[in-house]
Parts: sequence; C-alpha cells; structure tokens
Amino acid sequence: MLVAENLRAAGRRTPLVPATSLSAAPGELLLVRAEDPLTRAGLALLLTGRMRPTEGRVRWDGDPSRRALRRRSGVVDSPVVNAMERHQRVRDHAAEMLSYLRPSPLRRSSTVAWLEDRGLGDLTDLREEELTGGQRLRLACALAGADADAELLVFDTPSRHAADPAREPDAWLAPLLELARDEDHPRAVVAVVPVLPDGWDGPVAEAGRAETDGQEADGAAGGTGDRAASPEADDGEASPEALRESEEPAGHDRPADPAGPADAADATAPADPQDPAHRADRGDPADRISPATPTRTIPHDPTRRAL
Repeated sequence: MLVAENLRAAGRRTPLVPATSLSAAPGELLLVRAEDPLTRAGLALLLTGRMRPTEGRVRWDGDPSRRALRRRSGVVDSPVVNAMERHQRVRDHAAEMLSYLRPSPLRRSSTVAWLEDRGLGDLTDLREEELTGGQRLRLACALAGADADAELLVFDTPSRHAADPAREPDAWLAPLLELARDEDHPRAVVAVVPVLPDGWDGPVAEAGRAETDGQEADGAAGGTGDRAASPEADDGEASPEALRESEEPAGHDRPADPAGPADAADATAPADPQDPAHRADRGDPADRISPATPTRTIPHDPTRRAL
C-alpha cells in the first residue's frame, strides 16, 4: 500500500508540490487533483521515489526506502518526463520503453510481435501525431502493464487522452481501472489530473491537502516531515530545480526531461533541451527506472577542455 504523508517539494518561488497526504492500495484507482502541469509531474516523481521530497515521506507497505519504491513503481506517460516523442513511431517508442525492463520481453519476441500480441499491431508504423487519444492511452497502459515488478503505477494527466471529449470525457478511466483490478496482478494505480471527472465515486485526493496529527491542513504552508525521512542517500533522482527548468510555452512538443537516475551530484543539472538525450539504463540494475520512466544522461559538453 502506498502512503504519502505531508509530502512537499520546494520550488524557486512557490512550492513545486505543496504538502500533500494520500494513500492508495492494490486494486484501487486513486484520482489526485493538481492544477499545475509541473505539480502533476513532480507529484508523480515524488510518489514513485524518483524525486527527493523537501519535507514529508512516502512509504510502500511500510517501507520508507525510496530505492525499494522505485523498484516497485513506474511513472506512466508523463508529458514532462517520458511521454512518446511527437515524431516517433509506435514500434520505436515501444522498443525503447521495453528495453528498460529486466529481463526485457524483447529477448524472446520482436517489438512488432509484442504489439500484435496486445492488439496494437495496427499502430506499429504510426507516428505519435497520427494516434488518437484512445490509441495513445492503450499503448501507455500496455507498456506500463509489461513491468511485472511494478505494483504502483502513477499516470500523469491521462485525462488528456479522452477519445471523445465531447461525448465520453471520462472514457480514459476504464483502462486504468482495468490495470488496477487485474486479477492476476492487482496494482495501486494513481492518476494525477487537473480536474476530477463528474460522477467519479472512487477515492480522491488533492495536491496541497495534507494531514497533521490526523487533522487536514493547508499543504501550501508546508508539511511536517524533513529530508531525513528517507534513510538512504539516493544515487538517482530528479530535482525540483530540474523539473522547473523544463517548463516552456505550451505546445504539442513536450519539454526536456528532468535529470534521470544519474549520480546524486548530477541530479541538479537539467537536461539540455537541444540535446537528443539518448537514454541509458545506468548503474545498479536494482535502481533501474521502469519502462514508465526511462533514464537520461547529462549531455557531454564538447567545448569543455580536458584538464
């Protein structure tokens, strides 16, 4: 079970993520309302142990280790972190995401065969801009479900994929519920969205709502925990500064990724938005990011002179 207590990430002027408390159990879909897109991305990273909180703590089954949480969770289809590139083909995106799994499903099957086995063969050669919202969500759910180790999946703004916003604005809920209630592999699924759908009667939470001594508090004032809440020094996490650096004018292209699981010293260096940002599964396999959260390396500066 996921439990977040007074979880907060500071920003340069205002909190990136105001103090927030929530919980989610396997077999359950939790909707979390957060208006700001970077708050949604930041909360997804915090809840999966991929960003160190300024205050508060997050636990999975009572374990406060963020390293253990990263092994058992994934960030899914985040516009700021790991959504499909605009001009990328489905087969290439799927191959990239599946390559981060250990063992990779592609050792025994081709990407095309993997897509066909999941009813996605008709999407193989399509580019991102050619997909409907429903097709994007089907692909994201299939890739997220491919990680057998992931017991927690956090979706960033899945409501943007509503297949028919006018007639069925909440159709995106069905595939997430299916993932959560899978009889063979029930998962805790969290969807961070800008607006809660009408008629939703399941569990909900809100960024900026925290609890102190059992009493609900205004999260903007800050949480009650501290950085020492996590016992280990993590060697791979994003930083609030890097996430804020990724903000750019609204458009279809997603901004650059925040620093991925590199050295702790690198975590504060934002990715270069002009760099092709090749991805690599670095470090201890136990610290790998799931296919829902691919890693990125800090680009080499060719103008820097060797000492």
